[in-house]
Amino acid sequence: MPDRAHRTYPSRRVHAAIAAASAGAAVILWYFAVNANNVHVSHTALWVGGAGLVIAFIGSETLSLRVEWKKETFLISLSELPSVYGLIILPGYVVGISHLVAGLIVYLVRRDKWSSIRANLAIVAAESGLAALITATVKVGTQGGHPLLGAAIGGVVAALASTLVVRFTYWLIGTAEPLLSMVSRCVVAAGTCALLALVAFSLLTSKSQPTGFLLCVGLAVVAAVLYQTYSRFLRQHTDLSRMYSFGRRLTVVNSEASDWQELIEQIRDQLNAKVALIHLNEPASGFQTLAVGPDGPLDLAAPQADDPLLQLAESSGRAQASTDQTTDPVILRALADRQAWDVLTVPLRSGDRDRGYIEVRDRLSRWGRFRENDLTLLETLSSHVATALDNLRLLETLRHEAYHDAITGLLNWRGLTVEIESSLATGSISAVMLVQLDILPEVNNAIGHDRGEQLLSAAGLRLVTAVGEDRMVGHIESDRFAVLLRNTPGVGLLDKAAELLEIVGRPYSLDGIEVDPHAHVGIAHVTLTQPGAGNPHTGLEVSPGPEDVTTLLQRAEMALMAAQSSDEPIRTYGASMGQVFRRRFQLVTQFRKAVEDGLVTVHYQPKLDLKDRELVGVEALVRWTHPEFGPVSPAEFVEAIEATGSIDTLLGHVLEIVLTQVAAWRARNMKISAAVNLSVRNLSGPNFPQTIQNALERHGVPPELLTFEITESSVMADPERSLPILRELHSMGIRLSVDDFGTGYSSLAYLRRLPIDEIKIDKSFVQGMVTDLSDHAIVRAIIDLGHSLGLRVIAEGVEEEAARDALRSLNCDELQGFLLARPMPIEKLEAWLTTRTVKTPSLGANAQVLRLVG
Repeated sequence: MPDRAHRTYPSRRVHAAIAAASAGAAVILWYFAVNANNVHVSHTALWVGGAGLVIAFIGSETLSLRVEWKKETFLISLSELPSVYGLIILPGYVVGISHLVAGLIVYLVRRDKWSSIRANLAIVAAESGLAALITATVKVGTQGGHPLLGAAIGGVVAALASTLVVRFTYWLIGTAEPLLSMVSRCVVAAGTCALLALVAFSLLTSKSQPTGFLLCVGLAVVAAVLYQTYSRFLRQHTDLSRMYSFGRRLTVVNSEASDWQELIEQIRDQLNAKVALIHLNEPASGFQTLAVGPDGPLDLAAPQADDPLLQLAESSGRAQASTDQTTDPVILRALADRQAWDVLTVPLRSGDRDRGYIEVRDRLSRWGRFRENDLTLLETLSSHVATALDNLRLLETLRHEAYHDAITGLLNWRGLTVEIESSLATGSISAVMLVQLDILPEVNNAIGHDRGEQLLSAAGLRLVTAVGEDRMVGHIESDRFAVLLRNTPGVGLLDKAAELLEIVGRPYSLDGIEVDPHAHVGIAHVTLTQPGAGNPHTGLEVSPGPEDVTTLLQRAEMALMAAQSSDEPIRTYGASMGQVFRRRFQLVTQFRKAVEDGLVTVHYQPKLDLKDRELVGVEALVRWTHPEFGPVSPAEFVEAIEATGSIDTLLGHVLEIVLTQVAAWRARNMKISAAVNLSVRNLSGPNFPQTIQNALERHGVPPELLTFEITESSVMADPERSLPILRELHSMGIRLSVDDFGTGYSSLAYLRRLPIDEIKIDKSFVQGMVTDLSDHAIVRAIIDLGHSLGLRVIAEGVEEEAARDALRSLNCDELQGFLLARPMPIEKLEAWLTTRTVKTPSLGANAQVLRLVG
């Protein structure tokens, strides 16, 4: 049956109830057992037999057998063996008293709780009483009147009754194992012990007693050797299995204290110790000392650093001390401080570093002390734990690197996403602000990347200092930072944004070089509000709160982009922004398909020579009729696709249409040049001049019939990069024109260096020159400047005859505008050419030119 000595009960009431019920049953059973007893022996035999039974019961209670069956290990007591044998040769009350005395000795030496001792002794009394009653009642005996069958039946039934009591007790506290399994194991174990007792009695009482005694001793020795071999194998198998389980558990342990508690519990269980304790010098989790006992975690203080056992473990790598193996008062005091009599201590070492130690105290329900192999096992376990700590710290380092920026030490995009997700789940987030300096590329290019890193570190430090430790700051990319604000009201968000902008927007001193950023802030709210509701304090539109972190960050980025593209340094996300950026996204992603489907077309606007009234060419203007949005402004979709590779697709598509048309006009003996708008990003394409040369040759168009128009501001943004490409195009014979002249910030020195043929006066000056003397003066100055540089000057946006006449009086070379004609598709342009122009021979050329009539 299961060993009673290993049974513990969590409640004093349960102990008391079991003890009372068992004691009552024992009194009744013993009353009938004594009256029915028919075994008579001498007074001397009673004392000798009783003493022998006490010794036998102590041995059976102490030396329990461990048997493994179907991957389960069972602890089996041999107490039925002396019980059955004693009932055969001695009165039942002697057997019961011997069992009680032996049990009391075992429980006291083992230091069990008094409540547990009382309950166990009551169960023993009831069990022995029932066995004695059954033995005395069964009237079947053998020669000599010994009730063999009764003793066997009594021993088995009593053991079964005791097992049922124990099982019922555990059922009350909800930890009982299956009844059938427990009963079957008890019957097999008790029956085997009874059978062995009968065999031993038969051999010892046979006619040839010396032979029977020798057989008994021989069988006992053989059984002991077999069990010792089996026990050693079982122990090795169990240790290996537990070590494997321990190793697997270490692979998934993390920084949670509960995981370490389970780990320490495994160490305690594997060494069969009452207490296991781990102390970490550099805690990788939220604890430093964790102790576990049989009933769960214990609140134990770690020994002091000068503790002699710890010093011994640190110096020799291991320490073992017990009260019966040392007389050193210092060691004995250390054991007394621990309230233990046998202690193993092993340091946790990784290389030359001490990370703490593991300690186990007192064996649980065992007679012997910790042995050498236990100390070796603990050393092995500690080395595994030290490796796990190294892995945990490595994992923490990798996790920190994965979620933090290497330059600033702040959260990176991934770490910020995790933090926002957690804050959204707890409802502790008010808004996310994106702050961008808009100066890092210039710093990197002008004074080096090392100073750019100084700029980022300084900006991150300013933000952390400004928002406080309880708020999160992240470095997302380039010179863009994110600030996570908690529990801040909507009005306070704008005040906080203004404060952050003022702090982060101050000049930075980078090794004596002053850098002035152009900071902007975009805000995305989290709190739910009515869509379209305006903020009465700011007039800004507030949108509903986002459903996830991706939406929140996307909205903050939209607000930041809106701030960067406007005169306002701070913008709060509004629903209208989402529509604008969604439209922009659709334009970018659907542009190539629109080109393939023929939705992107070219319209032409004529250009007229003011002096000779000749049609000198046309400007090719791209048009896109979107199936959902309708006609899309070129300024809108060109700006949207300019940052992508689609700008080259647009130029190639327009060139193909325009050069095909110019070639068709040449085939009809008409000399009409075409101007195509060129993005400065087109100049960055690989072998751009050669690409244009190939296109001209493929269509058979002379280079002088192609003009590229580039805006003044785009050319002057990076003249050193643009000039070599422009010079190569100009050397090929292609005409170059600066569009929107007068609105940029170019230097006249750069303008003088540009290999251009003409400049186009911006329409804002042309349309106001008739009524505004300042605009008139600007137009006059541009015309004079262009002529002084040997350039032709074109006025665009001419809509009134007065403006045309004024331009003619100022000797402007060409005009273009609604007064002459609006941009037209090729069919309408052909009709306009037929009705508004006549062909005249061109001097020195085979082709004819078109002169305006009317």
